[in-house]
Amino acid sequence: MPESVIQVVETVGRLGEIIGASALILGFVIVTVRYFSQVRTLGASTAYDEYRQGLGRTVVIGLEILVAVTIIKTITVDPSPRSLGLLALMIAIRTILSWTTVLEMNGRWPWQRAPARSS
Repeated sequence: MPESVIQVVETVGRLGEIIGASALILGFVIVTVRYFSQVRTLGASTAYDEYRQGLGRTVVIGLEILVAVTIIKTITVDPSPRSLGLLALMIAIRTILSWTTVLEMNGRWPWQRAPARSS
């Protein structure tokens, strides 16, 4: 692959990593500020539940961005066995975190159906 293409992909990768990390940090700040304002209006218990869900969404979004960037960089820049192993590990961690986050937010695993609502 031409050196110029590799440099562009590496630059885009660094930018994507910055965006992913920024999403995590900014999401944490926004959700935390929202929590303190909701404590006054909704009460501590409801605000805490909203806070946990917001943090869960923030982590999942940030990890999705970071995994996408890692996939792009691994495939285009360094498709070595070591980088592919790190990619597989990162995807496994992201998957587990997503599943546990869904469990925390919804009280059920992602593959379980939502309980039927009674009218």
